[in-house]
Amino acid sequence: MKKTITLKSLMAAALITAAAISTKAQTFTENFDDITTLAANGWVMTNASAAVGSTNWFQGTSVAGGGPFDAYNGAANAYIGANYNNTGSTGTISNWLITPTRTLRNGDVITFYTRKVAPDSYADRLEVRMSTNGSSTVVGTGTAVGDYTTLMLSINPTLVLGVYPTTWTLYTVTISGLPAPTSGRIAFRYYVTGAGFSGTSSDYIGIDNVVYTPYVCPAFTMTTSGPLTGGTAGTAYSTSLSQTGALGAPSYSITAGALPPGLTLSASGTISGTPTATGTFNFTATVSDASGCSGSNSYSITTVCPTGGAALTVSPAAVCSNAGVISIAGGSPAGGVYSGTGVSGSFFDPAAGTQTLTYTLTDVYGCVQTATNTITVDAAPTVGSMSDAPANTVCAGTSVTLTGTGADSYTWDNSVTDGAAFTPAGTMAYTVTGTTTSTGCTNTDMITITVNSLPTVSASSDAPADAVCNGGAVTLTGSGADSYSWDNSVTDAVAFTPAATMMYTVTGTTTATGCTNTAMITIAVNSLPAVNASSDAAGDAVCAGSAVTLSGSGADTYTWDNSVTDGVAFMPAATNMYMVTGTTTATGCTNTAMITVTVNPLPTVDLASFPLYCIYSGVISLSPGTPAGGTYTGTGVSGSSFDTGIGAGTYAISYAYTDANGCSGTDTENLVVDLCTGIADAAGLESLNVYPNPSTGTLTVSYSQLLSGDLTVRIMDVQGKVVAAESLSRFAGMYSHTFDLGGVDKGVYFLEITGTGNKAYRKIVLQ
Repeated sequence: MKKTITLKSLMAAALITAAAISTKAQTFTENFDDITTLAANGWVMTNASAAVGSTNWFQGTSVAGGGPFDAYNGAANAYIGANYNNTGSTGTISNWLITPTRTLRNGDVITFYTRKVAPDSYADRLEVRMSTNGSSTVVGTGTAVGDYTTLMLSINPTLVLGVYPTTWTLYTVTISGLPAPTSGRIAFRYYVTGAGFSGTSSDYIGIDNVVYTPYVCPAFTMTTSGPLTGGTAGTAYSTSLSQTGALGAPSYSITAGALPPGLTLSASGTISGTPTATGTFNFTATVSDASGCSGSNSYSITTVCPTGGAALTVSPAAVCSNAGVISIAGGSPAGGVYSGTGVSGSFFDPAAGTQTLTYTLTDVYGCVQTATNTITVDAAPTVGSMSDAPANTVCAGTSVTLTGTGADSYTWDNSVTDGAAFTPAGTMAYTVTGTTTSTGCTNTDMITITVNSLPTVSASSDAPADAVCNGGAVTLTGSGADSYSWDNSVTDAVAFTPAATMMYTVTGTTTATGCTNTAMITIAVNSLPAVNASSDAAGDAVCAGSAVTLSGSGADTYTWDNSVTDGVAFMPAATNMYMVTGTTTATGCTNTAMITVTVNPLPTVDLASFPLYCIYSGVISLSPGTPAGGTYTGTGVSGSSFDTGIGAGTYAISYAYTDANGCSGTDTENLVVDLCTGIADAAGLESLNVYPNPSTGTLTVSYSQLLSGDLTVRIMDVQGKVVAAESLSRFAGMYSHTFDLGGVDKGVYFLEITGTGNKAYRKIVLQ
């Protein structure tokens, strides 16, 4: 398969003429019979792969020698090869085969044959690149290209199968796009990404029969020589030369003689410009191409004098009789001479009436040019002026209308429009110019308008910084005039209460002139702060004897009645209403809020006294506290029960109650737990007898010691409930009493005997 590739690229280089190029020195053919001779012939082999492998470019391996294919021509191994070992196991192959240095020209042709291994199992890629940097062999590493930035050909640029040929195939590359012949090199780049022994894109390629054929200059044919289209001095001129034979875009230049002054020959072959001289001008034009080839022809161009080279525009074309001597300046080009009746130098006197004027000059090309025109003289109107202001006097800021008379139309100075009201800035004279429409002639008149000054009116208030708080009064006062009136129903120097921030306007009048002026003042009505009163007590209620903290919000500072300090706790004696006054610092405006603090009384709590309990009374129910629903606390307490097993002693039992308002009260009683064993009885009670014990219902209590006073006997269950009691009197030195306990439940009971300052206990059992 044969492929032809044409390169188009702009390269900057110095122009080298065809005569300086040796075609024989440029031509070369390389069949790679022995690649060890390449270096001596100017070839360079550079492996810039990332990373560099075990091979560079190598002498081709023939089929007989175990290679994949034979050479295109010559010996079977007479080609140069490269393969996947140019890089490591994996990497990017960038292996460069660089030709000898040559003077590169547009039209130079490089042909070569290349192929890869069959079958097509790995993509492979070959680039042909150009450097215009002389003999440079600078290439980059990996994907970089160094000085070889111009890609002339890429075989299989996208690295896909089925593109790189598996048989020897001819490729042709033609150099184009160079601005001029330049020194440089051509390089073959074996360039494969995803390459290497373990890669998926590289295999084995060969290059053979590289031929470099220089471009040969053709014969040039230019436009027939001789006269070209003539021109006129001062008139734009344009004509184009043409040629055949140039390679690429031709470049034209003048190589002998000269063009008419003012004309130039462009590189593209166009003669253009404006001639500045007359006569016949002979010259030689040469055309060159980018390959250094050229051809020439001789030509002539004749330029003649222009016609109508002078013009006279009389401005104005008509003048009025009152214009006086006027300057004539309408002749062109400059430098000519004016003539005619009433003309003196460059001036004309309208007294001569309507006249024809002539302008004569010699132009820059030496040609005499003339022009004529007529100037008309018209009569001027008689103009007057008047105003609609009494005695031509107004107050400053008041409008007046000025009107001209005696002409057809009028214009005024100082931006005044005839018949249109305007406001004069001060006493001033105004000039009107009247114009007659058939002729355009004008005349003037003047009128003076007197402007009386307005009073300098000021507006003030008695409010500091012109601001009041909402609901506050203010007095507005005007000054600088004789009398004053206000808008918004305000009376001068009379206090009123503004409803909101507002601008007020006062009109002051000067009695002598009737002139008025105004001033404005804005009264700011500052909002009152939205003050709120709050406490740290839930529901704004506390229990008697508790503290509360009151706080204001919505303002900057706060004061309270009843000697309360904002944010400081105090103890209210009773339910009371408190008022806070909040102040906004920036405006001084205040507002109030109130809060009622409720003081709830503490509940009255009572706990009944406890009887004496023995340590073996077990868990007993505590005597009820009032109000019901309270909580018992103390050693040995669990809920509303007490365990006497904790040991003998006196225990403080407390009962606490909290009412619906969260207020609490407490009462405390002592509970006594005794050993109740009879051991260590009180003195005088050691001979206490209780029998029979256990008993079936009858129980006798006796004591034989002589003691003064009576005894109290109580029989209690383990819960401390008295089931029997008796007071005993002493007789015959003995105490004795029999209890009938037949109606008492069986179980364990305790007998307590108390004398004056003495007490003893016994455990009894009823069966």
